[in-house]
Amino acid sequence: MLSVNRALDQRPESSSLVIVTTALQLALVVLVWLLALVPAALAALTLLALKSARGAFGPSDIRRAPRR
Repeated sequence: MLSVNRALDQRPESSSLVIVTTALQLALVVLVWLLALVPAALAALTLLALKSARGAFGPSDIRRAPRR
């Protein structure tokens, strides 16, 4: 195991490969977050729209003024 670590220490890293790998990891994290958040946001907006439409077109809760 020690010889493997020495071999890895002696081999230089390619800076462009590190940058590409980091960019791909960041893109994957953003993609996972978007896949998780977009359906939840759409569900919340749908419920908000349904409640607003029900309030706008449904029966009014205001009672009529009493007749004298």
